[in-house]
Amino acid sequence: MNRSKQRGMTAIGWMIIIALVALVVMLALKLFPLYMEHFSVSSSLDGLATDHDLVGAPPSKLRTSLMRRFDINNVQNVHKEDVSIQRDGAGYQVNVDYEVRVPFVYNVDLVVYFSDTAEVPGR
Repeated sequence: MNRSKQRGMTAIGWMIIIALVALVVMLALKLFPLYMEHFSVSSSLDGLATDHDLVGAPPSKLRTSLMRRFDINNVQNVHKEDVSIQRDGAGYQVNVDYEVRVPFVYNVDLVVYFSDTAEVPGR
């Protein structure tokens, strides 16, 4: 049998390819819910910035409204401490900075950091 005519991958080659594909699929399954939740956080902030009822509202009302939106959208990784509201000219700047840690394999965690900002106009 002539070795130069043999083609294809070995079983070990296929196992390596399958392991890499499985790793990518595992990463996607772990990270997808986090990014979907981040989309909800961004949507809530955008809604807060465009809500005409909150124009000129005090920071406590802004925080309450934002946390209520998070509850409605089932956002579980953002806590009250992760939201900061600062005076910015006539309005307020609402910042949401949070970190999510998800177990990946044994003692290896995936850490994702998100930071979003919205401008809420004043009167």
